[in-house]
Amino acid sequence: MKEVFVVEAARTPVARAGKQSWFTNVRAEELSAYVFKELRKRAGLEDKAKQAEILDDVVWATCANAFMEQGLNIGRLAWILSDGSYDVAGCTVDRFCASGLQSIQFAISSMMTGFAGDVVIAGGVQHMSHIPMGAGATLHPDLGNFMNLAAINMGYTAEIVARRFNISREAQDQFSMESHAKCAAAQEKDKAGPVTVTVQCKVPAKAAKNNPNPHGRAVDYVASEHLAKEAAEKGDEMAEVVVARDQGVRPETTMESLGAMAPVFMQDEVASVTAGNSSQINDAAAGVVLATAEGAKALGLKPKMKMVGYAVIGLEPDIMGVGPALAIPKVLKRAGMTKDQIGLWEVNEAFASQSVYCRDTLGLPKDRVNVWGSGISIGHPLACTGARIACDITQLFADPDFSDVEYIVESMCIGHGHGAAAIWQRVK
Repeated sequence: MKEVFVVEAARTPVARAGKQSWFTNVRAEELSAYVFKELRKRAGLEDKAKQAEILDDVVWATCANAFMEQGLNIGRLAWILSDGSYDVAGCTVDRFCASGLQSIQFAISSMMTGFAGDVVIAGGVQHMSHIPMGAGATLHPDLGNFMNLAAINMGYTAEIVARRFNISREAQDQFSMESHAKCAAAQEKDKAGPVTVTVQCKVPAKAAKNNPNPHGRAVDYVASEHLAKEAAEKGDEMAEVVVARDQGVRPETTMESLGAMAPVFMQDEVASVTAGNSSQINDAAAGVVLATAEGAKALGLKPKMKMVGYAVIGLEPDIMGVGPALAIPKVLKRAGMTKDQIGLWEVNEAFASQSVYCRDTLGLPKDRVNVWGSGISIGHPLACTGARIACDITQLFADPDFSDVEYIVESMCIGHGHGAAAIWQRVK
């Protein structure tokens, strides 16, 4: 079996979905194309002949809505849009919220066994402004005989977790406030900057006021004008900006501001899940370059980290959010490791209710969980999230504050009742 390493990583900023999204005028394939271009640049693969010789495949993810701009095998079409070599293949995978991580694991497994080549790009994209979650989907008429169809709605499952496991509204809001505080502190120091590309694009004028480029970074990629022109023709006021940071963080968040928010998914007297203690809906793309030892040598790159364990697990759809509490013990056991060997924990925040449950049930140290924020503050662009976390983990390993950390766990709950977890090891 061959060893496989992450040798490069790149992502776009994570924009908040909706009318004020910084990427409202940039399509999913284009976000993916920026990542592909950046990864090729960082890996020294800008020449098409070299791509054809060294790069074997693109394993890309998009989930929940693989149609419209995310359809027709976006992994392939986005690669072509990026002006990549025709000789490099591309596919698209889906494991809902873990799709980005699953695409990386699929690629690693194939490379380890020799069923893939020595260099592969993997990651994912989601554009929830253009294609809302659930759009275009239909359910089989008999599915309700086998599961509670209300559990298709992720917010419903967050309420069930809160009620079944007695996660208070106060605990959820406290967790959310801390997520925003950690994310704001990380943004202040531009912690994710080295793996984040900048995109010059036209955004709604109101959204431009929130300073998308606080550190004054130079432009990496310029968005096409197609959607911006359409918006301008409709009379929308636009402003040109350079997007260089994640949009969703709210540094001003307090317990009082969160407490004033009404429940969204249920409205009875015990309802506790609000927009403030839920993950955001988002637009972003992220990916990594994977290489065997031979591939890394061909690229002239030093490995950054490697995946030493991976596990998925199924569970009752009504409580899908507890997935990490089951997947993490499974991956540790599979890897022959114990919890005390893990230095940091990146457990995606789909909802505060499930995040609090997983953290407390597993007994994870609060100061070592999501140290730069996660889904509630950074955002959760579904099929991108697993790859976004992997990109940021390369920066956690590079951060002097965590020079003592050898292993980091990445985990997330997954819609419809499952969870995933991976263990990343620093390559010294």
